This record gives sequence, C-alpha cells and structure tokens, in this order.
Amino acid sequence: MTENENYSLDWNKESVRALRLRLGWSKSDMARRLQCSLTDLESFEKGQSEMKSLIKSQLEMMYRQCQECSDEVKYTAACENVLEKSALEQVEFSRVKADLE
Repeated sequence: MTENENYSLDWNKESVRALRLRLGWSKSDMARRLQCSLTDLESFEKGQSEMKSLIKSQLEMMYRQCQECSDEVKYTAACENVLEKSALEQVEFSRVKADLE
C-alpha cells in the first residue's frame, strides 16, 4: 500500500474495542487520545452511536501506526538473523585463527 493510497477501515463496535485492547489502553486512555469523552467512547464500543469522521480518521492513524510497529517487531529479528549469518559467512576463520589462539 502506498503512502498516498486512500482507504477506510470499517469502524464498528468490535473493531474499536479490538484496537483499544491491542494497544493495551483503557477506555479512558483511548478517549483521551481521541479527544472525546469516556461516555462517547463507551457508546461507540456498545454500537449505540456513530463516530464523527474526525474520530474515524484518528482511529485509522492509530491502526496504521500499530501495524507499522507490529511489522517492525516482526521483521527486525528476522533481518538481524540474516545479517548475522551473512556477516559470519564473510569471515574467513583461517585469517583470525592466529588471533584466537
């Protein structure tokens, strides 16, 4: 997905709650970050009211940041492992054997 690609997630009571739990935030934490009241957030999570487009935009931004952090954690270890292996392959043991003894 390109940076300029426009997409919209389907924000419903389940997806809002799932994102909040994935981030490890309490309802009050998320309400504060969305700049809405705790009552409004609880209403969204119960499916009792519609979210304003600004709230949806903020949720999408939070979701994208969460995805990027997840990808970084997921791929960093694999990348480090590949780099470590390739670095070891470049070292000729015979060249450093004398230094080790």
